[in-house]
Amino acid sequence: MTRRLRFALLLLILAAYAWRVQGLTNQSLWRDEVDAIYFATRHLPDTLSMFVRAGQNGPLFFLALRPWFTLAGTSEFALRYVPVLGGTLTAPLLWQVARRLTPGKTVPLLAAAFLALNPYQLWYSQEGKMYTVITALVLLATLFFWEGVTRGGWRPWLGYLLTVTVALYTHLLLILLYPLHFLWFLIAWPQSRRHWQGYTLALAGLILPYAPMVWWQWDLLTADRQMTGFAFTPLTEMLRVLLLNHSRGFMPPVALLWMGPVFFLGAAGMVLGGGEIAAQRTRADGSAGATLAPWRRLLLLLSWLLAPILSIYVLSLRQPIFTDRYLVWIAPAAMIFLALGVRAIRRYAGPFSGPFSGVIAAALAVYVLAFWLFGGWQQKTLPMKYDLRSGVAYVTTQRTPGSLLILQIPHLEYAMRYYSSDFGPRPFEDSDARLGLWAGGLWTNNGWPDDQARQLADQQMREITAGIGDVWVLRSEVEMWDQRHLMQEWLESHGATADQADFHGVQVRRYLLSPAAPGE
Repeated sequence: MTRRLRFALLLLILAAYAWRVQGLTNQSLWRDEVDAIYFATRHLPDTLSMFVRAGQNGPLFFLALRPWFTLAGTSEFALRYVPVLGGTLTAPLLWQVARRLTPGKTVPLLAAAFLALNPYQLWYSQEGKMYTVITALVLLATLFFWEGVTRGGWRPWLGYLLTVTVALYTHLLLILLYPLHFLWFLIAWPQSRRHWQGYTLALAGLILPYAPMVWWQWDLLTADRQMTGFAFTPLTEMLRVLLLNHSRGFMPPVALLWMGPVFFLGAAGMVLGGGEIAAQRTRADGSAGATLAPWRRLLLLLSWLLAPILSIYVLSLRQPIFTDRYLVWIAPAAMIFLALGVRAIRRYAGPFSGPFSGVIAAALAVYVLAFWLFGGWQQKTLPMKYDLRSGVAYVTTQRTPGSLLILQIPHLEYAMRYYSSDFGPRPFEDSDARLGLWAGGLWTNNGWPDDQARQLADQQMREITAGIGDVWVLRSEVEMWDQRHLMQEWLESHGATADQADFHGVQVRRYLLSPAAPGE
């Protein structure tokens, strides 16, 4: 590495870190983030049991948060700082992987810059879940795998075994690394056959950490009824969602024209990337990665991008499991294709634009980076996550002792307990007193006829509010529980609205109920 390259890489890492830390607490935690704090801080045996219980995802992530929370507390910043570090590490890790798969110095550094500023990656770097951590783990596992199949030795295979094991217990769908890297092994066969023993031993070692999951995942795939909470997503819709999210993140919708340069560079990288790889000289160190045929290296990248999508689609034919964030770790391949696209435009636009081909390529790269900076800024400054923080604060400060609090959906219990705490290492301890008298909202999405559902709702609400005249309601994502809003209908017909406040995706209402008529 030259001094200039070292400086550029260091500057990129610092920029990735600063961009992720800035505005880290602008958005309220949403319910999955609150769950992460709860899973990490509850009784230790409950968290440890996730390693052997069916359908439990991310036990190692929650276990790792536990000592961190003991040191730093459970504030929003403390929770999200871990994904910040994971997201920051993805930039240098991608640079390490890309320089082994692609030519020259420009493509790896540019790919890392694209990943550092991508708004989709930024979103999950500022969310208190494991998704940037798993992206970093995939990159690290890929780095060990590549060193193993090109150079051999026991050290990279041991690193691969340990990294994939950690990844598997950080997110269970990283089981998809097994078939992806097996496909890589076949694609790189002219080189990998020299080190097949190491890979075989690593695969054999990975049987043990996967064994506890086999029995319940097999039951899930062979079940006659749907056992997941996802709706089936057609392959075309999966591709559309992934393309848009990785291209613009969660910024407000924009015309496709504004994303045209992103699509153009990605397509150019896929179509012309093989030729660009072939045009470069073999690296001076003569490593196997440099001598692998260009079409094979291009196929490695294409399989990284597409094989996980197809795998989830095939699995979803039995049990729907697709949600876009589960495939956040295919982004590095997409960023490499974008960087190859820039390099290809610079090379192939020459006959048409002469000395300006470099200017055109640079302008496209700058546009994409600027567009993504704008998208990231919007994600940070516009209210996007439901504002549970403000809703709980309003109820906590305005509610009087003895009043009833109804939480709709009932899962808001954890947000209420968390946001009324001091954000210390154990925010849920002694939270019953802070929660006071409360009840979960009604479940009415049972498919019953309206008249029958209203009768049941009336009966349940009378039982919940018996002897209570002052009722507070904190509600968010109500349609998950009560699409027809029958509970709200009952409260409005049996009482008067005494107070209300609206926040992004969260509503607070206070009702003073009328005394029950004789005989009711």
